[in-house]
Amino acid sequence: MMNDLISVIVPVYNVQSYLKRCLQSIQKQTYQLLEIIIIDDGSTDESGKIADEFSQKESRAFVVHKENGGLSDARNVGIDYANGKYITFIDSDDYIEEDYIEYLYELIREYGVEMATSFYRMVSNEECVNTYKDNSDKGCIIAEEAIKRMLYRDGMTHIACGKMYLKEMFERKPTIDFYKYILDKQCLNCIPVYDNKYRFPRGLLNEDLALVYYLIIESGRIAYGTKKTYYYVSNPTSITKAKVRKQDFQVFILYKLVRDIILDYYPMLFDPVLEFQETIYVKLLKRLMMNKQDEFAVEINYIRKQLKKTCIKAIKSDIRCVTKIRVFIASSSKLLFVLLCKVENVLGAKS
Repeated sequence: MMNDLISVIVPVYNVQSYLKRCLQSIQKQTYQLLEIIIIDDGSTDESGKIADEFSQKESRAFVVHKENGGLSDARNVGIDYANGKYITFIDSDDYIEEDYIEYLYELIREYGVEMATSFYRMVSNEECVNTYKDNSDKGCIIAEEAIKRMLYRDGMTHIACGKMYLKEMFERKPTIDFYKYILDKQCLNCIPVYDNKYRFPRGLLNEDLALVYYLIIESGRIAYGTKKTYYYVSNPTSITKAKVRKQDFQVFILYKLVRDIILDYYPMLFDPVLEFQETIYVKLLKRLMMNKQDEFAVEINYIRKQLKKTCIKAIKSDIRCVTKIRVFIASSSKLLFVLLCKVENVLGAKS
């Protein structure tokens, strides 16, 4: 029987062109027992007004207006307000299939787990980009296998959206001893814990990376379904295409913490962790090189130096061939790497 309240948390910031579509897709859900929590994170466009108008017509929705504090802070406020047994996060420029919530909820109930995830479609310029093959597979896997798939991006990602969580996961005291892995003060703001509860780290980019892996470790298992129920919209101004800022280099500190914890719990995941490491370096180098950010020459040289250090190890490992090629070219020639990036952009290759 479907009688559990589910909280849908929607952080909103300056997305007036996308917000109505997002909210309407939630309103049309086949699963009706919802609490729609819209967090207006200090929007300066019409987003707050759109959210208010929606809540006036939709009795299941309410809006929280707050000063701008970033995506993590908005999500955390949503968690604090949530009354549902389960939580799902939907970014306000994305949208979902009508059975998105019902699908995830049924996976959780069928396998008796605390977390569930579905597949997604990438949307670019209002057109769907193929991501994974369509099929109707589903199941339940242990945390180690789930993390392996996420590191390899094999049907699963560390993105917080497209998943459903037992609300209690955000209320229990974490069992991971994060301070065991802290080597310097810079790592402290990467710890996703406030008042002995899991929350997204405030003021930190890549906040999903800083939390989702740990939740999976804590849960022990996760249910998955390969049906594509979440539409992830890639906007022209998205962070993946924007110029690199100084704070973006925090990802190196964050990654090292995630890496150390994963390998401590699951030593056999060395190759998947290496794949993930090389992907992080290559993605950041791509943004730096394509935007011609010469002011970060020191950082560019640092990234290429790190890639050179691990190049042979990467080639001999079981990581994906496309990653091996990117690592080899990035560490060998700036000119060839820029050319590769341009070709990938034209072909729409998955970066």
